[in-house]
Parts: sequence; C-alpha cells; structure tokens
Amino acid sequence: MKNLVSIFAVAALTVMPAFSQKGSGTSATSVSAELTRGKLSPVDSKPGDQVILRLKDDVKSNGEVVLKKGTTVTGVVRNVNRVDGKTDGSSSAQSMIEVEWFAPESQGRTSQQLSVTLQSVVQVSSAYASRQESDSDWEIAKSTPASTQARSGGLVGVTNVALLSMPSVVAADAQTASALQSDLGISAQHKLFQTGHGQIVSAGGSKQSLDIFSHMNNDSVLTSRNRNFEITSGAQMQLLVGMIRN
Repeated sequence: MKNLVSIFAVAALTVMPAFSQKGSGTSATSVSAELTRGKLSPVDSKPGDQVILRLKDDVKSNGEVVLKKGTTVTGVVRNVNRVDGKTDGSSSAQSMIEVEWFAPESQGRTSQQLSVTLQSVVQVSSAYASRQESDSDWEIAKSTPASTQARSGGLVGVTNVALLSMPSVVAADAQTASALQSDLGISAQHKLFQTGHGQIVSAGGSKQSLDIFSHMNNDSVLTSRNRNFEITSGAQMQLLVGMIRN
C-alpha cells in the first residue's frame, strides 16, 4: 500500500526544489506531508472544523532547518460550498472548501515569517489499492500543474511573495477567480492563484480531480466538479512553504 501511494504521489507531482529571490531575503520550497487527523468534505465539513497535517521532511532555508520533520500544521475550514445534483463539463458550478493554514513558528536560528499553501493532494482508497498492488499493468494517472511558468503581475495584495517564485504557481484567470468569489464568497481583496491539483481514487476505482487555488495568505481553496469529495487520514500532500526573513 505504501509503495503504491508513493508511486502515485510521484506521478501526480514533480517535486519542486527550493527557490530564492536574491537580495530579498525570501525563499520557498515544497515539502511532503500527510493528513493525520480530520476530514475535508463539501458534504460533511463545516466552518471551524480542523485537520492536522504532519510534515514528512525537514523544511530548510539557506541550509538551515526552519521546520523539523514531524512538525504539525493545522488547517481550519473557513467556507464550504456544495453542488446540488449532478454537473457536467459545461457547468461552472463547483463544490469547494476554503481552508486557512496555521503554520508553526520558525524553529531555526534566524526568525522567519512562514506561509503555507497546498500544492497537491493524492488519496487512494485502501480497498482499491489492495486489489491493484500486485497488478503490474496498472498505470497511475499522471497529472502535473497546468503551467510550469510563473506569470507576472500578481504581487498586489499578496501577503507572502516568496511563494510566487514557485514554478507551479500561476495567476487564476479572471473568469475562474470571479466564479470562485461568487460561488463561495471568498475574498476578492487579494489576487487568486492556482497552486496545483489533486486526485482521489475511490474504492471502486473511480477518479475525482481537484483544482487547488490560494491567495498566498495561508489559505487553500479546493474545488471539484463533483458534488462531494473526501480527503481523510492518510492522504498524501505536497505543501508550498514561503519564508521571509524578519
């Protein structure tokens, strides 16, 4: 099971190295994490619900460990929107969850402001994985960020600019941003960026795709064309961590 999930996670995302902006005292990196407590579901989640993520690797900045492996990050559900009935590809209706992340204080010698957002999530039902683990012909669906080139012009209103250095971060187009703000009521004060994607495989083998957005302010907005999706304990995630020296 662990091998299967690891292969899926690698296929779903090319892990990004640390990036820095010379002379700015900022850097950003990608780190693996696992959801260990709680659930994210448009049907069952409500504002105030919490999830706990545990880092699977150290987070480093300029060679210094600023967050140790095993450190936990708390997510609090802020808004939930559920699609009623079935949707098709032509519909703009989406189920969405907005989560605020609470990053712990920097643990390194140099004080740094940390900001977290979600880059990818992969969850494979244990029942489905156990049936497929011995099947060498099973191919993992590969999904990569929509663009590998950062776009300019997104600095206004963004709290942590370090995250804009990551190649997977692209500005959301105006139509998408407007739809999300209208459907979920998320803030229009800060510019919205797409940070990545996710995939959930059910016990029956059906796949659900997620799009992930952020205002770069310790938040993530997860969207799906499906009425419901569930991200539960054991989900493998990739986080983007932005660091600004104080």
